Amino acid sequence: MTPLQEIFIPIFCVGGLVSAVLAFIGGRMSGIIGPLILLFMSAFVCWLTLFLGLEVGYQVWQSRQDAPPEAFSDTAPMGALFAGWIPGGVFACFWFGTSWLIKTFVWKPKSVVLSCEPTSVGELQAELVETGNAYQPPAS
Repeated sequence: MTPLQEIFIPIFCVGGLVSAVLAFIGGRMSGIIGPLILLFMSAFVCWLTLFLGLEVGYQVWQSRQDAPPEAFSDTAPMGALFAGWIPGGVFACFWFGTSWLIKTFVWKPKSVVLSCEPTSVGELQAELVETGNAYQPPAS
């Protein structure tokens, strides 16, 4: 492995994990503002770690004694700086969408259906009228 890879992989893996967790949490949230903020934060974290991993990796590789010529073809950090938000956004949208699909189709909230059948006209059984108030005496 090159010094670039030794530096880039840990930095980007940690950033990718943080980015995926942020997007996954955002996909589980309800509303509009909160999920969008987490989605943008996730894309930003992915973009930032992509750029920083490449920048630091090339700097370490170039600082080695007798560095090969490949170490000095460092246009990748500039490309990540200007266009790294595209893969960062795709990565964040993937995890956000996966989380949203799981929330929608797998972890559906269970709806409670109560049927109240009166025993006589206008009277309900005591179990069905229970409010659960701790300060109210139980129905007799």
